[in-house]
Amino acid sequence: MESYIKTEELKTQLINYDYDKTIKIDVVKIDNQNAKEEKEIIISEYPLSLILNGKYLNTFLCTPDKIEELIVGFLATKGYISNKNDIESIIIDEKSKVVEVISNKSNTNLNLEKIFLNDLDFIECNSVKNSFEIDINTIYNSMHMNLTSSQLFKDTGGVHSVALFDGCDPVVICEDVARHNAMEKVIGYGVLNDVNFEDKFIVVSGRISLEMMQKACKMQIPIVVSKSAPTNLSVELARKLNITLVGFVRGRRMNIYANGYRIKY
Repeated sequence: MESYIKTEELKTQLINYDYDKTIKIDVVKIDNQNAKEEKEIIISEYPLSLILNGKYLNTFLCTPDKIEELIVGFLATKGYISNKNDIESIIIDEKSKVVEVISNKSNTNLNLEKIFLNDLDFIECNSVKNSFEIDINTIYNSMHMNLTSSQLFKDTGGVHSVALFDGCDPVVICEDVARHNAMEKVIGYGVLNDVNFEDKFIVVSGRISLEMMQKACKMQIPIVVSKSAPTNLSVELARKLNITLVGFVRGRRMNIYANGYRIKY
């Protein structure tokens, strides 16, 4: 049974207070056996509920920045929209922490190839069909740029950064407390600005999961690069769907886990 909820009913369930991206709190810092009280900047988690065509769809715990991009990226990677023209309106109520989206697209099932995995019944995705290439220096430089560009991370140490690159140039860099949220913000930015994802690559500050590979596949992004490790299912999915997956990019080192023919070295 589909879950519908009135906006006013949803608002009464949420605590109403203003959010900044960071807040200051009192902490006790201990160095060896010496303790002192200080102010510490920590990252905020912003609870945000999404209503699509009157139907409650999801609640995000996110960094309150680039909210429209987050919503559009989520809708695009889940197949609710194909492009920005499928959206009639987006209303963001920051006080009540509710986003209402009206879409003119009927949410029918897409005609997708079923990919069978050892540890899942099935997953639906279309293979990435291009031979876009980048060289290893571009990977090293893009990772350095992604990791050093986040002032929020410098202030709090509590966010992930995800960037979309066009060659050596960043198209957009987004931050969030959750890796998948940051990736959806990047994708949402691309959808809103008519970016062609097929000749771009994604750079991620954290671990690569199956869910993140699904998002890349949905948008036909050919290369995903991470500072950290992939999971076994993300590697398996990348290999089956022709996505180049690179992990542990640190300094001048990296591991290529899938479809290395796109990396020139």
